[in-house]
Amino acid sequence: MGFIDRVSRVFRSNLNYLINKAEDPAKILDQSLIDMQEDLGKLRQAVAMAIASQKRLKSQADEAQQKIIIWYQRAQLALEKGDEALAREALSRRKTFQDSATSLNKQFQVQHAQVEKLKSSLMKLEGVISKSKTKHEMLKARAKAAQIQQQLQNAVGDIDP
Repeated sequence: MGFIDRVSRVFRSNLNYLINKAEDPAKILDQSLIDMQEDLGKLRQAVAMAIASQKRLKSQADEAQQKIIIWYQRAQLALEKGDEALAREALSRRKTFQDSATSLNKQFQVQHAQVEKLKSSLMKLEGVISKSKTKHEMLKARAKAAQIQQQLQNAVGDIDP
């Protein structure tokens, strides 16, 4: 082992010692809870955006469905008036809206599945955060009790001759 390796090892061990000494487990737990809360906020925002997108798709699909009915009625009316060319044009437009409605309904189904997954993830994360908060409070109470116990032992040790 060379001199540089030994100096490097001593330097790293001293640096690790200082970092470990500066680390406060309570602060680390607080920061992890803050990070999880931020993630929860982002996930809630993603769920809200996905739900809004799902509603837009449903609205567009419903609108396409209404236009299918309207163009079918127009085709019937054109046939009643004896205008076969106009009836074909109306049926052609009806077909366009049918294709659009089919596509929108498929997109809606995919979006609905994604929303359900996001909602499930949201509920899981909320559960994890709740458990973490409970555990965090318990650990803080334990640490405080240990600190008080240590102070008591130091005080008793100072009294004993």
